[in-house]
Amino acid sequence: MIDIDRASFDVECPQCSFATKIFYRDARLRDVMICRGCKANIQLDDHMNECRKVRKQVASAIADLERTVAMLNRTIRITL
Repeated sequence: MIDIDRASFDVECPQCSFATKIFYRDARLRDVMICRGCKANIQLDDHMNECRKVRKQVASAIADLERTVAMLNRTIRITL
């Protein structure tokens, strides 16, 4: 299974607009990050549990991909 907790993306500091890289896990856990520009504390907020929703969508997409690959493997074996 793919670990999306290590997926990273940039967020802008609300004070200085400097882009700071965070991991999905940081947002999911609502961690406090330190801006690399102005050193302000940035409180991450998982508004309306969006991280949980994204995790479910990714898991569903991966399951669909695994089913498709399994069907392709069966189709290839039948034609050989």
